[in-house]
Amino acid sequence: MPSFEEEAFNRAQQMHRKPQFNREAPRREVPKQPEKQEEPKSEIPEPPVPKKDDGLLNLMFKNKEQSLILLLVILLMEENTDPSVLLALMYLLM
Repeated sequence: MPSFEEEAFNRAQQMHRKPQFNREAPRREVPKQPEKQEEPKSEIPEPPVPKKDDGLLNLMFKNKEQSLILLLVILLMEENTDPSVLLALMYLLM
């Protein structure tokens, strides 16, 4: 049975062998649209709606995957887990 490192090495080689379409995608130039002349508006524009001030918790829990990893990190820190596991989870948060 191959070791964990051998499996990881084989997967990394397979990923590099697969063609990556995004790297060499031909760039298309976007045709310029003729500029439209603005006509003076007699209407008064509406004032911009202020953005909602999301709290820190709302901001953190918008991305469920990141919040789950963050909770795992906090729980594992209290359990005195191997630091390499904590570092790996922190890397996933970036």
